[in-house]
Amino acid sequence: MNDQTPPPTSEPAATPPPAPPPPVVDEKASGGMRALAVLFAIVLGFAAAIVIAVMVDLGSSPICEDVGGALTPTEDCYDISSTAKPISLVLGWGGGVLGVIGAIMLLRFAITSRGGRLAVQLAVAAIVLSALSIVIG
Repeated sequence: MNDQTPPPTSEPAATPPPAPPPPVVDEKASGGMRALAVLFAIVLGFAAAIVIAVMVDLGSSPICEDVGGALTPTEDCYDISSTAKPISLVLGWGGGVLGVIGAIMLLRFAITSRGGRLAVQLAVAAIVLSALSIVIG
């Protein structure tokens, strides 16, 4: 019986070379996605302009309980409560401003093909805030 193991070698075990870096992929959007971004930017910008115009009108008009009640108002008014008006204004202005920024970011995406996710997130936030403003008001 030979239970002898060979003596350890003085050379360290060879380590494999590091893995090469992953190839750089140019993640540019297709022409269809860019055209869709331009179309959506136009629609979002138009909707944001409407929301802003409504918020300007809502902010400058009185509520009906201040001008004789909802049944016999003495001037044009909005039939919402005094609590709902500021909430609707804040949400509407936020939605309008985010809509404008989102439309600009969508145009940026259409030109540079970068920042698409941020543009969509801004657009969704604008739509949600504007919808909440409409539902509350």
